[in-house]
Amino acid sequence: MKYAFLLLLSFNLYAQDPSLSFLTLDSALTNKSNSVVREELITVDVTKPSQMTTKRSRTITVLNDSGDDEVNSYLFYDDHTVIKNVELIIYDAFGKEIEHYKKRDFNDVSVADGFSLYTDNRRLYVNHIPKSYPYTATFISEVKSNTTAFLPRWYPIGGYASSTEKSVYTLFFDPENKPDFKKSNLESYNINVEEGASQITFTATMLPAISYENHAPRFISFAPQVMFGLKTFSLKGVMGNGASWNEFGSWMDEQLLKGTEELPAETISEINSLVTPEMSDIDKARVVYQYLQDKVRYINVSIGIGGWKPMPASEVDRLSYGDCKALTNYTKSLLKAVGVPSYYTVLYSDSSERDFTNDLVAMQGNHAILAIPDGEDFIWLECTSQDIPFGHVPNSNDNRDVLIVTEEGGKLVRTKTYETEDNLQANNAKILILDTGEIQASFNRVSKGLQYDNVYHLDRETRENQERYYKEKWDYINGVEVSEIVFDNNRTAVVFTENLKVISTNYTSFAGDNMLLALNVFNQLDYVPPRFKKRTREVEVSVGFTDVDTYDIVLPSGYTVDSLPSDVEIVNQFGSYTISAVLKEDASIEYTRKLVLNKGVYPPETYEEYRNFFKQIAKKDKSKILLTKN
Repeated sequence: MKYAFLLLLSFNLYAQDPSLSFLTLDSALTNKSNSVVREELITVDVTKPSQMTTKRSRTITVLNDSGDDEVNSYLFYDDHTVIKNVELIIYDAFGKEIEHYKKRDFNDVSVADGFSLYTDNRRLYVNHIPKSYPYTATFISEVKSNTTAFLPRWYPIGGYASSTEKSVYTLFFDPENKPDFKKSNLESYNINVEEGASQITFTATMLPAISYENHAPRFISFAPQVMFGLKTFSLKGVMGNGASWNEFGSWMDEQLLKGTEELPAETISEINSLVTPEMSDIDKARVVYQYLQDKVRYINVSIGIGGWKPMPASEVDRLSYGDCKALTNYTKSLLKAVGVPSYYTVLYSDSSERDFTNDLVAMQGNHAILAIPDGEDFIWLECTSQDIPFGHVPNSNDNRDVLIVTEEGGKLVRTKTYETEDNLQANNAKILILDTGEIQASFNRVSKGLQYDNVYHLDRETRENQERYYKEKWDYINGVEVSEIVFDNNRTAVVFTENLKVISTNYTSFAGDNMLLALNVFNQLDYVPPRFKKRTREVEVSVGFTDVDTYDIVLPSGYTVDSLPSDVEIVNQFGSYTISAVLKEDASIEYTRKLVLNKGVYPPETYEEYRNFFKQIAKKDKSKILLTKN
């Protein structure tokens, strides 16, 4: 009897849930996966437009350390959010429970990002360190909020190299306030949708992992997802309506912007003293923008509905700081004071272009900028930067649909689009080759468009950092040193010019008495996209550009050119590449190179052509000529 009791006790201590064992996983889900979502249950209740209850239970098996981040054992909350419950349960490879974290075991910290002065955002998390792989984690949470402006989106595949056995998302709602929803990329997956009078349920099963592929569009552009929006909603207790973008913009203007634009009389007088009646609106705006950049700095402020409502312009004026909303609104107020109209604008700011979803009205975006009407177009102002030139649209804001808030309501418009020829880098150099293999060069580079973004920061760097930048850029030049650096940052034309004196004690190499010289001294492309056995994603070139190089290369005395390379011209759908080397009468070589890369999205089957294009360029850029010793 005693033996039976001990056996039963041993069984209970080491009992396991067979369904959570990694051995039960289908090979279709483990193939190319770092983690597998075993079961995900999400219920969102917005039957009251002023309250949202979200319940989640997510069980995931992590196969290796690359899948740890997919556990997502954390919650964000603020003063308008109540975490009713949160748990994390850890199981070993065979489904035996080994850890159970309750709410009291979670760390509770402020979300400080180094730029925030005020924030009521907090993070609740568990820092679980796995002892072995695979393991399984179940994360359970229940959260209540008085914000229904942001309904949780459904992503049945959370990211690259993560598969899903089952995911269910159910939304409960008031039939009088039925949410709109937008389905994207569901067609190729086993996903079922059931709609009722007061609820809608999405069920996904057996979704294989998506592998990362270089130069593919951003993940959310092709991954399955559903986003939602209520016509009547609450933003941290402030009720809103948004049946159309026009109506939504009117609500923003009335509830979020109204009453925030007042400026002190002294500031109004000061800013008006800097402009004259003869100035155009654009010239006045230039003056205002410079005033802004000289006066304020960016610091995030996020309390109450501060995530969306700007801090009053009078406070920005007094404190000389603010976040993107506050600084945009402050600039708008200054422009209004000198009689220049402008529109508060919300967008997704990211180096990967992301549009507002035009056929689903909901709270969107993560950044604010300002639009100044200029005929049929707009001049865009990034108000958080103290050094971006007036009207220059950086790569994080260009070519995307954004929401402008006008007196007539909201409108979706597109920000500036750069053409390939706009993003120009022109390199010119006079290069002297010595018989020791040393080079001495006067180098000039002019950058425009989005290529301006890559270099304009250099004139604010220390000399040490400037030299480090060039050594890293020209890491293929042995012993490179930059002895003189002169910059010209033309903020009006948005052109950055670099004038340098460059030396390298052993740029060339020797074959006996003869010398080997790479003609492309300052702009060698060495990147070749990786090979894929089977390409499945489209090829995206996110930024088009044009590089033009012209070098005058003076050869060392006592050497003659054995032969020059033939002219090269490569033209395809991705762009073009040409090089030419001409021996001039004074025995110098004029080397010219032009590379054009076209922005665009191309079919998957073109990837090898794209890769070969770069491969050819890299080979030609590194090619050398032989200088024969007389």
